[in-house]
Amino acid sequence: MSRSPVRRGGGEGPRRPAPWRIATFNIRHGLGRDGRVDLARTARTIAALRADAVGLQEVDAAYGPRSGHEDQASRLAELLGWEVAFGAALDLPPLRPDGPRRRYGVALLTPHALTGPVMHALPAHPGAPARHEPRGVLHAQVTRGGDALDLLVTHLDNDLPQHRTAEVLGILRRAEGITGPAVLLGDLNAAPHRPELAPLAAAGWREAADELRGPGRGLRDLPVLSALTGSPARPTHPARVPVRRIDSLWVRGAVEVLDLATGALTDSDHRPVVATLRARTAPHDPGPGPGPESRTVCDLD
Repeated sequence: MSRSPVRRGGGEGPRRPAPWRIATFNIRHGLGRDGRVDLARTARTIAALRADAVGLQEVDAAYGPRSGHEDQASRLAELLGWEVAFGAALDLPPLRPDGPRRRYGVALLTPHALTGPVMHALPAHPGAPARHEPRGVLHAQVTRGGDALDLLVTHLDNDLPQHRTAEVLGILRRAEGITGPAVLLGDLNAAPHRPELAPLAAAGWREAADELRGPGRGLRDLPVLSALTGSPARPTHPARVPVRRIDSLWVRGAVEVLDLATGALTDSDHRPVVATLRARTAPHDPGPGPGPESRTVCDLD
């Protein structure tokens, strides 16, 4: 697969930035409906999104037999010819003393320069039953030409809204230091208007579908009606007959949402979501962090 070209706006003034295409996709460790793990197939699905950056959830890195002990983030980057950052939410001891640690989490893939990736642990709710697995948010910046965009990739708890509330508050604390435009993307395991996601809106984040259609919800949010009316608020899970819109993108700052599309049926149990955005961005000073050519496995801090 060839490296995706950098897209440039046509017929625009020299200072007007080209749109970004940012996607989120839960790949279910490459497991298809046929019961096989096939990363080449997953890579083809990702390439077809024609995105400037794709946030992935449920990514294995030497996790175990279910994915052939493969570092899936690095392998997908190799297949695509892209840069990658991986963030381990779950980090387990190796199966044998000389083996790699078994990791599972989120990743960010891009054909552009990727700098400063950091994986942050997200808190659980102290009064709720223990989570089945820890959760985190991966923060990195993607630079395309003279434009840069902060991206946060996450996968929230799939069980209790109390944990999701605590995790969202953790994301907001981590995002306080971001001064430019930013995008939060991932499998949030909750529809955008659920109470546990309300702190995002209160802190100035805007859900991409709401940006296009205006805030509020109603009959148009029903899965059947959203499909019939062409609403951007399309359900994403389960992939074959989606009834829940749990994969979403949120923007903050000088970001305009131009388009939002939910992908077709994939071999995962989620459908990808792609947003076309226009952001007023500035070049990034990477400081002491890793340079744009690094392919970093990020640990929880």
